Amino acid sequence: MASRVLICDDEEPVCRSLARLLRSAAYDVVTADGPGGLAQIEHETFDAVVTDLRMPGADGFTILEAVRTKCPRTPVIVMSGSAQIPDAVRAMRLGARDFLVKPVGVDSLEEALGSAVGISKTPSPDTGPDPVAWRDRTAPWLLGEDPTMLAVLSLLAQVSETSCTVLLTGESGTGKELVARSIVAGSARAKKPFVAVNCAAIPTNLVESELFGHARGAFTGANSARMGRFAEANDGTILLDEIGDMEMGVQAKLLRLIQDGVLRPVGDELDQRIDVRILAATNRKLENDVAAGRFRADLFWRLNVIPIELPSLRERSSDVPLLAEHFVRRFNEKNRRKVSGIHPDAMFALQHYYWPGNIRELENLIERTVILKGSGDIVLSDLPPKLRSGQDGPATPVPAPVSDRPSDRTDLRAILESVEDRMIAEALVRTGGNKNRAAELLGLNRTTLVEKLRRKRTMMPPAAS
Repeated sequence: MASRVLICDDEEPVCRSLARLLRSAAYDVVTADGPGGLAQIEHETFDAVVTDLRMPGADGFTILEAVRTKCPRTPVIVMSGSAQIPDAVRAMRLGARDFLVKPVGVDSLEEALGSAVGISKTPSPDTGPDPVAWRDRTAPWLLGEDPTMLAVLSLLAQVSETSCTVLLTGESGTGKELVARSIVAGSARAKKPFVAVNCAAIPTNLVESELFGHARGAFTGANSARMGRFAEANDGTILLDEIGDMEMGVQAKLLRLIQDGVLRPVGDELDQRIDVRILAATNRKLENDVAAGRFRADLFWRLNVIPIELPSLRERSSDVPLLAEHFVRRFNEKNRRKVSGIHPDAMFALQHYYWPGNIRELENLIERTVILKGSGDIVLSDLPPKLRSGQDGPATPVPAPVSDRPSDRTDLRAILESVEDRMIAEALVRTGGNKNRAAELLGLNRTTLVEKLRRKRTMMPPAAS
């Protein structure tokens, strides 16, 4: 069956020429201008969309957003009469599959379209519930629209209703406890006990008693029996935060509890059967701790049933405005302040700061700034010097101003390939070199990613794929 392609261009000769070319290559082609293309997208399905960028009534960006909303798996190829780098970058961020400069070469279009249609015709896996709908219904406090955060939401929507063990990883301040509470909110245990335990905050000599309880007279000072945190969480969920700091002896007892569903309080002779869903969180690389003998390998694999890595704030910098404005509203209400918003210059600085403390650091900064500012807009001078100067860490590079007109030496394809290389490399680093997971993060087929790696010879981190 011929692949259906929608061509959107306000110039009729261009539509006719491209349609003739693609029909000769056995494509089923529909042509339209911008508004007509929107109507087609609303009522028809296509294997690919090819759209001009500059069109009256509805431009290529509008077409892109409509496709992403209506049929997100349909690839879009954007054409433009001028190789303006900001347009190309914006199109790619909106989800464009490729960016071609007019006049479009026959070989370039056929290559781009062939690759795009191959992706769209790959059967879509059953990804379960829509992640945004799940978030809006279950955990509206999980703010974020960045693709890295949407990927996390997709996992949460799939695992929350199960009873599987989940290991949450990521830097300090990325919101692991908030994500754990979201998992609970979407589960059948939502109305059952939820107990959060910071393993790093419990004195070493009290960890076993704190987690598993103790019998009367189990040790000096144990004048009465005590219920442990696991018993408190019975029939519900327990979050073991900073589990990488748990000592080896306690790890062995935790492993037995996971395997057999029983616990034995310190000093007791009888086991207690227990039903608890375990969520664990850490900002450490437990694989490294296992290799160094600091963490039990068998426990790691019991905990690592569903690993979910939370992105750092600098990896989802497009979410900074959303989060910052949310915190302004919250702390206005909490502290009876009337800050009206954040000036674009200040927001730009917030988006391009390194955020070593992640969301927690942003939250603390906004609270302090709202309290001290009191009213009006937060401007650049209201922010700490380190944000204004880009200090404290290798900040995400601030894009240099780009002229509307490219110089004679501008190589758009090279720039886009460089962006693609960086995104692929970052995805591989985040997934430890796992090509399947990296492809999911990038929205690619594994075979497409492998082919890109072969062609570009992208360096992979040393890890099993």
